[in-house]
Amino acid sequence: MSIKEIATQLDLSVSTVSRALNDYPDISRSTKKRVCKEAERQGYQLKGADAAHWVQTKRVITAIVSSQDTQYLDPILSKVLAGARQALQAEGYLLQVVAIDTGKQELSEFERFIKAGDQDGFLLLRTRANDPKVHRLLKLNVPFVCYGRTERATQFAWLDLDNYQVGHLSLTHLYEQGHRHIGIVSVNERYFFAQERKRGIQDAAKELGLELSTEHCLEVGFDEEDTYLACAEFLLLHPDITALICLTSTSARSAALAVMRLSHSRQNNADHKISVIGCDTPMDELTATMGITSIQQAPPAQIGEQLAKMMMLRIKGTAVKDLQVILAPGVVTNGFSNSLKAR
Repeated sequence: MSIKEIATQLDLSVSTVSRALNDYPDISRSTKKRVCKEAERQGYQLKGADAAHWVQTKRVITAIVSSQDTQYLDPILSKVLAGARQALQAEGYLLQVVAIDTGKQELSEFERFIKAGDQDGFLLLRTRANDPKVHRLLKLNVPFVCYGRTERATQFAWLDLDNYQVGHLSLTHLYEQGHRHIGIVSVNERYFFAQERKRGIQDAAKELGLELSTEHCLEVGFDEEDTYLACAEFLLLHPDITALICLTSTSARSAALAVMRLSHSRQNNADHKISVIGCDTPMDELTATMGITSIQQAPPAQIGEQLAKMMMLRIKGTAVKDLQVILAPGVVTNGFSNSLKAR
């Protein structure tokens, strides 16, 4: 906000506001107090050797997302960012979203945003194993909060779902439903959450004495159309599968669509309905219609709001150990999963 806008807000002249901010003796103490209070609310801070000059701070938070597929942002991340933007706006901050391609140029592109110095902090979404952006921000001591963890999780602020438990809960739930031929629709294990979810699935299978076939694991990206085609082919190649665990909400919707269309083509075998579990998939009208069982923690917009609040606390100096939040998952059952007959 400019000095002119502060003047308009307080119904004062621009000259009066300017002189109040610079502590001129001809401005009354009460007016100075009003102007300084409004200036501070709008992001101005005292700067300079004698701390006598007010300057406007940047008040910009940059959200970094990885862009590795044809789809810029999936619907879930969009809702997370919308929640974060609204909460940051209430605090007088702007949120800018930057997509950086993964690959050789990733770190150099990221360095450009850091050196530009036009942000007060970073939100990193969908962290990866050994994420170079995390390493760089730790080295520079820049305020940041991650939606997700990495191997160095004790050293920074983060909000995350208990991804190990997500995988464990998914497999256990399907096993209790009578499923023994379970497929996994995964993403590249460079994403830390994918590593943890698969580890939970594998440990649950060992505890239950269930052997998971390596042929029943499909790796996809984040593009819904490509994932749908891959899932449709996968199910045709493996007709013994009675359930799918999808490690992302994007793959859950794509897999559920493939299941629905396959079900129509198998009308003479109505008992063979394939259950779909979506890890971290919000239960909404679309999810319900498609018959997805959701492993859910909180609505995406609420997660975004929480990330924004954590970002504010980090900027104000709250210790990282007090800004490490893990969300417990729960099963939300709907659709096909209520009426399955497994083989």
